[in-house]
Amino acid sequence: MPRWKKKMAREEKKPSFRDNQKAFLCTVNGTRELNIENYGTLGDFSENKIVLNCYKCKMIIEGDHLRIEYFTDVDMRIIGRIHSIHF
Repeated sequence: MPRWKKKMAREEKKPSFRDNQKAFLCTVNGTRELNIENYGTLGDFSENKIVLNCYKCKMIIEGDHLRIEYFTDVDMRIIGRIHSIHF
């Protein structure tokens, strides 16, 4: 391999999933708890539907008795009976 290609290969560093600030991470714990990191902004919310505006998509959580247990500028927890999650 030519020297310049080796140098480019060393210098080229792909960002990892965790390093990308625009990626969101969604963790579902059963049907009653959802943790979301890097969610973007909170759109519409009611007892049956919560809409999050993530980077390049919307996340729609539907269910019964949905409640935002806590949220910060980085993460949030949604509890209730979760029926579906759409992107």
